[in-house]
Amino acid sequence: MNNIDELLKFASDREVTIPPKIEYRIQNTLRNKKRNTNNWRYLMKKFISVIISIIGILIGGITVYAVAGGKISGKPVFEWIGVKVSDEYEEYRVEEKQEVAYGETKIDLVSSMCDDGITILEFDVKLSKEDREYLRLDKSIVTEEAIEDAKKRDKEAEEFWKRNNSIISKEFTANYELVKRSEGTLNTVRLTFFNIKREDDDGKIEYEEDGACDLLIDGKKVYTTTSQTATKISDYEYKVYQMYFLPEEKIKNKKNFKIKLEDIMLENIGDIKNKSKNQMYAVNNGYNERKIKIEGNFEIEVSKEKASENTVTLHPESEEIQYKNMVKKVEEVKITPMQIIVKVSTKRNNVSLNTISNTQAKDYINIIDVEAHDNNNEELSILCTEIKRKITYSNGKTEEWSPGDIGTYKNFSNATMNLTEYYIIEKKEGLESIKISLSEREEESGKEAKNIGKFEINLKQ
Repeated sequence: MNNIDELLKFASDREVTIPPKIEYRIQNTLRNKKRNTNNWRYLMKKFISVIISIIGILIGGITVYAVAGGKISGKPVFEWIGVKVSDEYEEYRVEEKQEVAYGETKIDLVSSMCDDGITILEFDVKLSKEDREYLRLDKSIVTEEAIEDAKKRDKEAEEFWKRNNSIISKEFTANYELVKRSEGTLNTVRLTFFNIKREDDDGKIEYEEDGACDLLIDGKKVYTTTSQTATKISDYEYKVYQMYFLPEEKIKNKKNFKIKLEDIMLENIGDIKNKSKNQMYAVNNGYNERKIKIEGNFEIEVSKEKASENTVTLHPESEEIQYKNMVKKVEEVKITPMQIIVKVSTKRNNVSLNTISNTQAKDYINIIDVEAHDNNNEELSILCTEIKRKITYSNGKTEEWSPGDIGTYKNFSNATMNLTEYYIIEKKEGLESIKISLSEREEESGKEAKNIGKFEINLKQ
C-alpha cells in the first residue's frame, strides 16, 4: 500500500455500525498503545486487522445483529447462534410483571426462566403509532439516501484505488450492489441495555452499548454470551426473547441472584429471518438507524434451584483430543431441563506471540469448528463459547485475557495457555449419547477443514 494514512482514512470514512464488542477490542488496543508507544508497529497490525474485519462486514455481508423468529407460545428458539431449548421450557417459566415506558410505547417484562446454564427473559413491546413510524418498522433498511451515498462511495473508492494502483478495487466499488441486495430486508425491533451516553464534537448526544457489560448480577457487571429474537405479533406489538449464558463461573455458583437491566434503548435493526438468498445480512447504518431512550429499569429475582434439582451431572471418561501443542478434555457434562452443557478444558504448551498470531507459524491453530450428533447420527444444534482465557508466562507470572483475544502486544515464548469452554447442545427425547466432532478451518478459502478429533459421550451412565 503506497499510503497507509490514506488507507486508514478511507476505511474510517465508511458508513457502518461497529458491533459493541468489536469496538471494545478497538478501545483496548488503543489503551495498550498509550501504555507503550515503542510497540506501535505490532499495534498497527492489530488495529488494521480490526479495520479489515469491519471492511469485511461491508464486503462480505457478515451479520452484526441477527434477529430470528421465536415461538409466541411455547419455547423460544435462538436459531441464529444454534441454541434450542427443550419442551420443558414452559414448566420452568416464571411470570413477571414489570413495565418501562416512553410515552405510549411500553415494554413489559412478561416472564423469566433460569436453569443451570441459560437464563431467558420474555418481553412484550407495544408501540405507539408515532414511535412505530419513527423506527421505520416494516420498511426497508435501505433508504434513498443510502443508495445515493453508496454510489458516491463507489466513485470515491474507484478513484482511491486507481491512485494506489491496487488490484482489489473491484471489491471496494461494490457498495451500490451490496446496498441494492439488502433492499428486501425490513426493519424489526431490538432491545439493548447498558447504553452509555456520549457527546460528539458537535455537541450531539448519542447512546452506545457498553462493550464490557451485558447485565448486572447482584450489582456487579457481567460480560457473557447473549442472543435476542424478535417476532412481530401485530403492527404495534412484538415479542422479544433475551437469552444470557450464565454458567457457574459467571454467577459465582449462586442458586439465587438478582439481574438488573438499565439504560434501555428501543432500536430498529434489519430482520433477516425471511431474507432471500441474494439479500445481504443487515448492517445498520446512519440513514436507517433509529433509537428511543426508555426510562426506568428491570430488576429480576431469578432462581435455578428447581432446574438444578432436575439436572444430572456426569464426569465422563472420554478420550482427550491432542493436536499440535494443544490438549482438549471434557471435564463435566450437565443434562439440564433445557439443554446439555459440556464443559471443556483446553491447554496449550510452548505458546509464544508468534504461534498465536502468525498464521504461517508451525503451531498456529486456526478457528476450530464443532459439530454434535446424536446416537442416530442426526445433527444437534450447538453453541460453543469460551468464558475464560489464562496465560502463564515462563517466569510464572499469570494474566487473564478476554475470551478469544490476544491480551498483550509484547513478545513472549514458552508460555502455557489454559481455556475454559462450554458447548451448549440441543436436548431431545431419546438421546442416549452424543458425538462431538472438532475440525480446524483451513486458511485457504474453499479448502476442506481438517478433522482433529472427537469426543464420544455416553449420557446413560
